[in-house]
Amino acid sequence: MSPLARAALAIAGGAALLGAALAPFFIRAGGVQTPPPPANAAPIGATFAASEAIAEVGAAPSSDAGAEAAPPRAPVWRVGQLADDSDVKVVEAVVGRRSLLASLAGAHVSRGEAQRVANSLGAVRSVEHFAPKDALTVAIDKATDRVIAFELVTSPVDVWQGREVPQPSGGPKLETRKLELVGDRVRVGRAVVVGSDLRASLVDAGLAPVDDVLAMLDDALEGHAELSDIRPGARLRVVGTQEQVDGAMVRWLALEAVEYFPAAPNAPSVRVYSFAAEDDPGDGHKRHGWYDAKGRQPYHGGFRSPVPFARIASRFNPHRMHPVLHVVMPHNGVDFAAPVGAPVYATAAGVVASVGREGPCGNKVEIAHAGGLTSVYCHLSRFAQGLHAGMHVEQRQLIAYVGQTGRVTGPHLHFGMKRGGVFVDPLSLRLDGVRVVPRGSRDEFEKQRVELDAALDEIALPAASGSIAPEPVETETFYEEP
Repeated sequence: MSPLARAALAIAGGAALLGAALAPFFIRAGGVQTPPPPANAAPIGATFAASEAIAEVGAAPSSDAGAEAAPPRAPVWRVGQLADDSDVKVVEAVVGRRSLLASLAGAHVSRGEAQRVANSLGAVRSVEHFAPKDALTVAIDKATDRVIAFELVTSPVDVWQGREVPQPSGGPKLETRKLELVGDRVRVGRAVVVGSDLRASLVDAGLAPVDDVLAMLDDALEGHAELSDIRPGARLRVVGTQEQVDGAMVRWLALEAVEYFPAAPNAPSVRVYSFAAEDDPGDGHKRHGWYDAKGRQPYHGGFRSPVPFARIASRFNPHRMHPVLHVVMPHNGVDFAAPVGAPVYATAAGVVASVGREGPCGNKVEIAHAGGLTSVYCHLSRFAQGLHAGMHVEQRQLIAYVGQTGRVTGPHLHFGMKRGGVFVDPLSLRLDGVRVVPRGSRDEFEKQRVELDAALDEIALPAASGSIAPEPVETETFYEEP
């Protein structure tokens, strides 16, 4: 072994002790953020995607200007650094399903040296079971074919390192310990252009593990977009916090802001921000949610809104004066203002009772639900392909598109609900709704929103094909119920 390698091993031993003493968790993303609870990614009806490259946002400064800087952390010595020594051969191997001895033999480590490694590693952890991606790095002295150091890596933060340590009598001994690796919280940004497979697009853009990211994206876009509706050509900008060790990503701790550009050229983009707001000022309890730039957070009731996040233009009113006929005529439902062609979804699972044109209601769909309830959708421009009477539909399944057929003054969806054949107010059935940031938290939200807007704007976003048309102007619209 060269003098350089001996010095490196000796310094590594001292650095390990110093590193253990200087191991505070260093926050680089501005404030401590509690990792989200484990979440299961929502099922995706269809996947799309491909992707563009990534723009990285530098670590945000701490929000506490008076905080003392964290003490410098001693660098952690790694076996791979010996690759620069001409007297040392560094080999790598994936353990996988093989035994440790078989993996070492495959890396051309002699039987005797492989046994030394197994004995040393076995003193601190099991050597019987390994995961498919567990990897070994072994440094071998070229002159003697002796293992002078090795590492077993099972994750970026789980590393067992063995090094030769001189003994008072006899030759050097391999001693193994688990490295004290400290994670950094780092804010990063990513840009994605969706291609034919959404999952592949996210992975290509550096948004992996993809199942974790999909779950967080599903939460972020809830009420604004469904993952299954994201089409090729859509774009995303994401700001989030990763845990990193020595520059390697360990996991995503949280997403902080998401911007979504639908593929449709006339569809507006939306930005949403993660924020924890106090329901009651002073009680110390905060509810985490995703809010848009106006501080609104969609939520789900027992029945889903047939047109997500659409404005209510006219409510249920049994004594309404009809604006066209100028007579008192009940308004037996709720009008959702939306442009022609906006998708309409089933409010709940059920069986399609009828599909077709019916008088002033225009193109209409009726769906029978459990409990004697029937939902009614009027003035549709067209129906979803294959929709027919007797067909079972799931909640949030596409059934039609907004139009202005029948007796109307403009495009919208009339949504009605009947119980036992009698119209009832759909809003009494706990449809989706919108919460807003509590008054006492609005200044804090606005400050955080401005910071995250700046982070999103720093992410280079590939241009979309074609021009984006302005959003259609919504108008108050009414109709005559059947």
